[in-house]
Amino acid sequence: MKAILFDAGNTLVWLDHPFLVQLLAEAGITASEYDILSAEYEAKLVLDEMVRSGTACDDRKRGEVYFAEIFRTLGVEDAHFPPFAERIFARHAERNLWSRVRENTIETLEELRRMGYRLGVISNADGRVEALLESLGLRPHFEFVIDSGLVGVEKPDPRIFHMGLERMGVEAHEAAYVGDIYEIDVVGARNVGMHTFLIDPLGRFAEEHGDRIRGIHELPERLGRAG
Repeated sequence: MKAILFDAGNTLVWLDHPFLVQLLAEAGITASEYDILSAEYEAKLVLDEMVRSGTACDDRKRGEVYFAEIFRTLGVEDAHFPPFAERIFARHAERNLWSRVRENTIETLEELRRMGYRLGVISNADGRVEALLESLGLRPHFEFVIDSGLVGVEKPDPRIFHMGLERMGVEAHEAAYVGDIYEIDVVGARNVGMHTFLIDPLGRFAEEHGDRIRGIHELPERLGRAG
């Protein structure tokens, strides 16, 4: 394997759970960061079903569905979601909601590069992901950032994965893709012949989802064992 391509949200940069905890608290709902992380699993299953069923929607609509399911899982009534959504997307416009960098992220990227892997990013985003990664000190580790909002193609469309492979000049079997949503990231990358790793922070996905890791910090050891 020569190259590793990464999703951004909940792979390199993580959802701002403290903001959501505060938002819920203002509405009289007590939820921990762990509760929100757990609720994200339910939201990802809903997105998976949307992709499988061929429900047409863009990244913004998927975001609305994602947060609605998180809050529903945490006990928020559907009628209360619109004001939450207004606050969420206002905050996202001001400061990307996926903005938290986990411990050892930079060290892991440095280690992968020392191991000889070439790194890149392919993200379903709104045109701001490269600037976000730059602001967080992550951008220098990647050869390029492909943002669906700029190229006009979203995962799981195979064209966006081929863009990354062509930029690196590698074949699909020579690259791995790392992401957190099964139907969008894993199935999308598998369909072009790439190896995949599914981010599974609480270890809840089943074996049929393929290679699962709790975070990118597990990649060097996993890749080292694979030779």
